[in-house]
Amino acid sequence: MPTLSVVVLTRNERHNLSACLNSLGDLADEIIVLDGFSTDGTPELAASLGARVVLEPRWEGWGRRRQLAQQHCSCDYVMHLDADERLTPELVAELREALSHAGPATVLALPRLTELFGTPIRHCGWYPDYVYRVYPRCFTHYDDALVHEKLLLPAGTELIHLKNHLRHYSYPDIAGFLRKQSFYALCYGRDNKHHATHVSLALIPLRAMAAFGKSYFIKRGFLDGWAGLWLSLAQGAYVVYKYLALAALLKGCNPGTIPGEKPIADSSAKQITPAGSAPAPVTPPRE
Repeated sequence: MPTLSVVVLTRNERHNLSACLNSLGDLADEIIVLDGFSTDGTPELAASLGARVVLEPRWEGWGRRRQLAQQHCSCDYVMHLDADERLTPELVAELREALSHAGPATVLALPRLTELFGTPIRHCGWYPDYVYRVYPRCFTHYDDALVHEKLLLPAGTELIHLKNHLRHYSYPDIAGFLRKQSFYALCYGRDNKHHATHVSLALIPLRAMAAFGKSYFIKRGFLDGWAGLWLSLAQGAYVVYKYLALAALLKGCNPGTIPGEKPIADSSAKQITPAGSAPAPVTPPRE
């Protein structure tokens, strides 16, 4: 069976990390936690749980951070897991079986089930939210996107869709949801301002209504009850925010600071050794 490196990107995820790593069982041969700016003891907790922690102060987007984390992996396959995600025992067993038959170009797609304020969302275009998270380390990597990064699928990829859920607890409260939507909207503007020339403000309401209609009616969000209506409205609102951000950036407005972009005196990566392990060399971060 191929060996497996599990990568978790963190920033102040102490409240999530134990449940996330414990859900792996004995699936991982090594765990790499790439941490940036945590002030809640996340790196120390990760090391105590057996992870190898790399402290990377620079933030150049989630795609680049996944690339950096992959450079620290040493196993045959890489699996990316967010701190607010959990593997079920059924998914662990299915992953183990799939890896035992995996080839040099096999990519595993995991169906993700996301909860909104404690309610699983099975419609609105959110399920099954297949994420490409397990792949051969020397075969491919993620793109450079700031947010909503994607795994590159080279020609000849063997894509296998698994059946058991990856549980996603990304939105436990309203404040966290709104913070993420604001963050994603600003990152969308930053990602697109270099190849966009104009945004029609008059079309933004139409785009928002289209996003709501797609989520609530075409993707049957109404079957998720109150949560489906709330989420469909929120998806329409997100379209407004992301195009407003892009329009303002194209006009030269000050974007403010994306979390993680504060000036850093020491921009080199450091490593915390897992409890009971000998120190290992740190791979320099990608320039």
